[in-house]
Amino acid sequence: MGGFCRGVVAVSLFGAVCLGGIEARGGSLAEVVPDLLENHAQIKAAEADLRAAKDRLRVAVGAWFPELTLTANYGYENQIKPEGTADTDMTPRELDVSVTQLIWDFGATNSTVRVAALTHEQSKAVLKTVRPALLLRIVTAHLNVQRAWEILSYAQRSEANIKRQTELESALVERGAGFSTDVLQAKVQLAGAQARRIQAQGAVQQAINAYRGVVGKEPGDPEALDKPILPVDLIPPSIEDVVRISLENNPQLQAAMVANQIARETVKSTRASSFYPSLSASGDLKFKESVGGTAGFQRESLIKVEATFPFNLGFTAVNTLRASKSDLTATERRFADSRDSIEEQARNAWASLRTAKENAAMLMNQANIAGEFLELARKERQMDRRSLLDVLAGETALLNASSDAASAETDVAVAVYSLLSVMGRLDQAAVTGVPATTTQ
Repeated sequence: MGGFCRGVVAVSLFGAVCLGGIEARGGSLAEVVPDLLENHAQIKAAEADLRAAKDRLRVAVGAWFPELTLTANYGYENQIKPEGTADTDMTPRELDVSVTQLIWDFGATNSTVRVAALTHEQSKAVLKTVRPALLLRIVTAHLNVQRAWEILSYAQRSEANIKRQTELESALVERGAGFSTDVLQAKVQLAGAQARRIQAQGAVQQAINAYRGVVGKEPGDPEALDKPILPVDLIPPSIEDVVRISLENNPQLQAAMVANQIARETVKSTRASSFYPSLSASGDLKFKESVGGTAGFQRESLIKVEATFPFNLGFTAVNTLRASKSDLTATERRFADSRDSIEEQARNAWASLRTAKENAAMLMNQANIAGEFLELARKERQMDRRSLLDVLAGETALLNASSDAASAETDVAVAVYSLLSVMGRLDQAAVTGVPATTTQ
């Protein structure tokens, strides 16, 4: 089929790489992904949230530890007393030491601790959602740069081919052996090829910009980017398995489940703190020097158990409990909606993958047919049974079909990674083929 049929071969090689038949070159993804998963702003922000949640958990647990309060004062005191009693003019000094220990608050503090623990687990779940989302952005940007560059390469070859054939047709007309209408038709096709090339150049720049937006730098030479081997072994054989795994492993759904547990525990905490007293024991020790108009040193000590029950006479405790129950209802509804949404995403991702595979196969077949047509058209041209424009159209059709087939293969790759993301199976190993060296 000649040089113009190499497009079909290139598309076939691309498909073989994506399906695991050819080992990936270079390791740009293997180099970029670990660093981004370690240092990207979204990752750092989620890790900071996790550290904050861990510290808040320690604060919540601290409510069960004794609380020490130290109070010291130094000042000037002048008392003018009734007749018969001498006025005083002193410099009082006092040191108060107080220790308070919570005994029981009918579960309010325990619920607060459980809420803090669940919030910590929620931060972990959120971090697990950030990583696959970032991985999907990285690999999609990587694949789109490759796609745009291949499409531009085909567009440039198509433009060069039409331009060469136009020049040949013009030369025939000048010798009186061709038709001026054929030249005009060739120029029309040339204008279309040039427009397609300009669009492809814009698409390349947009793809590079998207890559820079995720990675923080340009990809370098697009031709040197490695083509990842798709982890098709991670995809189950049926849609039922896809839905089941998605509902079990999707990190967004796991985060929503923890949010539901937090709302449920908040109801318990609100009920205990709003409708029950808290019991605590305290010990006070005071050291006084010339305090209250009494000269000399004094020491006071006090040990007591007290119950505290603040209650708003506007009965706002009832409203507070109702509000927390309404929050729980809303969270439960959102969780149910999240399950439905994840199931829909799983089914859509499965359908998108099947559609992308079938479309790629059809476009590959179209490219092969275009190559066979071109080969026959060239033979018929040699026998003067076809015009030069027929050959030109065949060459252009082959290049365009090969370009569309290459783009469709990229759609297959993006669909695979999107499906893995919904299933909660998109990790560093799935993208680069190399497991992470540290626990994520």
